[in-house]
Amino acid sequence: MAPRVKKTFKNLAVRYESNNPITSMFSIDEDPGAWIDPVLDIITWRELLVYEVPDLEAILDNVDEYNFTSEHLIGTIFGCNIPCALIENIKEDPYEICDSVNADLEAMYSVLLECEILEPLEDDDIFYIHEIELKPEYKGFGYEKTLLLQLPSIIVKTLKVFPSLLMYFPELTQHSEPEIDADEDAILSHRMEYITQKIFKSENEDNIVWFPPKKELSEKTVNRYMGRRNPGDSVPRTHQNNELYKLYKSAGFKNAGQTGWLYKRIASIFTKDGLNR
Repeated sequence: MAPRVKKTFKNLAVRYESNNPITSMFSIDEDPGAWIDPVLDIITWRELLVYEVPDLEAILDNVDEYNFTSEHLIGTIFGCNIPCALIENIKEDPYEICDSVNADLEAMYSVLLECEILEPLEDDDIFYIHEIELKPEYKGFGYEKTLLLQLPSIIVKTLKVFPSLLMYFPELTQHSEPEIDADEDAILSHRMEYITQKIFKSENEDNIVWFPPKKELSEKTVNRYMGRRNPGDSVPRTHQNNELYKLYKSAGFKNAGQTGWLYKRIASIFTKDGLNR
């Protein structure tokens, strides 16, 4: 009988099997959680599919196994969860993380800070609604409002988290084009190239000579160049989609000042009887 060979591995992978599998892969020598990427792994983006149910009784007992088909698809919910407590536990700044993801989340967190909406919710989850979109033939029947009212429960059921705040920025009917200053753009471009060269030099120990621009620019100009929201930015009422604002406000959302953003605090407690509002 051949001797049993003992195998050892330096790396392990743990996978959650589903239609969209999620894999955690790490070395046995790594510190716990050191392989987590605060941007890619902590901000959880999800697209949820919305179906019509033609015969509830027929699928009630085996709803998880029921084969919903494309002909029953009426829309989608797309957004992401921002776990502020988890981000702070790994010594990261939620604003910096949101800024690293995209301009939408940077603007969202900028509004939260400016309007002091977070207090006392600094350590709670935030769910950013990018869009709830139904097919044209299903609009105007109240389904959108129903989805908004049920969204906290949907998030609990699907993502296993309970956000304390919902955030949404309705698409504008028109956009104001910022004024462009050619001299400022040239200086900013020079500055970005200078920063890039400094990083390249430090990593490669090359003797690169790149002179920084002498003129200092305002934070407002730098933010515009970087695609960030400036404090105090507001949305003119003439640019707002009144139908979307009316819909979201009918579901309990409020204006975040004059920023154009809408928010809703979720003060419910998840109990055995459901969501106790």
